[in-house]
Amino acid sequence: MYMALGFCTAGLIGLAILPAFYRRAARLTEEALRAVNPSSYAEVRAAQDQERARHAMDLRRAERRLEDERDKSSRFHIDATRLKGELREQNRVHKARIAELEAKIAAIAGDDQAIDLLTEEVKTLRQKLSEAEKALAQNWTKGPGEKAAPAAAAENPEDASAWLPTADTVALTTITSLEAEVATLKAKLASFSPTVAGQIEESRNEAAKGRLAELEGQLVDTESRFIAAQAEVTRLSLLLDSANATETGLQKSLDDQMKMLAEENARHQSDLEAKNRMMARMSGQIDRLREDLARSPALLELRQELKALASRVARADTVSIAAGGLSGDTLPEQTAAPAEQLPPPEASTAPQQREAQASGPANSAAGATAPQNPVSAKSSEIASAAEALVSRIVSSNRDKPQSDTKDPSASTPQSAPTARKTKATKAKKKNVA
Repeated sequence: MYMALGFCTAGLIGLAILPAFYRRAARLTEEALRAVNPSSYAEVRAAQDQERARHAMDLRRAERRLEDERDKSSRFHIDATRLKGELREQNRVHKARIAELEAKIAAIAGDDQAIDLLTEEVKTLRQKLSEAEKALAQNWTKGPGEKAAPAAAAENPEDASAWLPTADTVALTTITSLEAEVATLKAKLASFSPTVAGQIEESRNEAAKGRLAELEGQLVDTESRFIAAQAEVTRLSLLLDSANATETGLQKSLDDQMKMLAEENARHQSDLEAKNRMMARMSGQIDRLREDLARSPALLELRQELKALASRVARADTVSIAAGGLSGDTLPEQTAAPAEQLPPPEASTAPQQREAQASGPANSAAGATAPQNPVSAKSSEIASAAEALVSRIVSSNRDKPQSDTKDPSASTPQSAPTARKTKATKAKKKNVA
């Protein structure tokens, strides 16, 4: 019972205190609503003015950002145009360089054909020279009775064969013509000596041509990337003109794209500088190769051999002219002294010994043929020198195909990176599109 009375008393006290709590909650709620919502016309106008001012500030801030982005895009346009002009200039210079190298290669091919023709002429001249030597040896080995026959025919004016030239005159004329051909051949060899150096440089020129073609392809790829970057900048500028700049997400993405474009432009600039350095390095290598070729011992040795051949031909000319100006009776006596005065060359000792062994019986039969052995020895020496020169030219021509076969194998590793770069460029173009 006491418990029921206590419960009822507590309920009555709670009902008495509850209105006070309700009134306090209602008062606090009304104050909160009045603090949030304007309660008069002046407060409403003030809130509208505040919102207008805030919107004007945001709009001005967006306009300033838009102006900054337009300035950046204009600078990017200027840089892209300048880089495009530089790329065109570099492309033009590279094309001119490639055309020059192709012209040099064509000239080298013409020189190779001339060398082949010259080799054939040397072979023909060697054959003619050997035939002339045989005819001269047969002429000198004839007896005095055979030489007296033309003199008897000359005393008989009615004989028509007296007006014909003697065998000695024909042989000397043949030797003179052959020596003239040898001199002409020497001049041609002197004129075509740079082409021998061109054959050595041909492989390096082909490698340089392949490298230039690769650089040209890289320049074309770089130009395409610049064009794609320029199109991207234009598209972003149009988006900025048409879209609302108040969106922070769009502004952030635009800033990221601009940074990416700036980094790509810097990377392209570094690529251009690297290519320029590569071109300068290649030009220096070509110059060094030319200097090494000018100081090549093989070319110097070939020139020395040509000089030695010229001196031998000159000495042979003096001997043949002295022999042609004398008569048949006084020829052995007058040509013996010059033959003894001329110093025999060291390189022709073996041909002289063979000539002496071959003409030993003829010299013992006729003593008039002994002074003419130096002439035949010098002719054989000239023939041996010409044969050595022809062998050197033929060996250089044989070495040329080997160098040509080595170049494709050396250039194959460079094709894989080029293919990968081309695929990457195509993928970038598809992404931009």
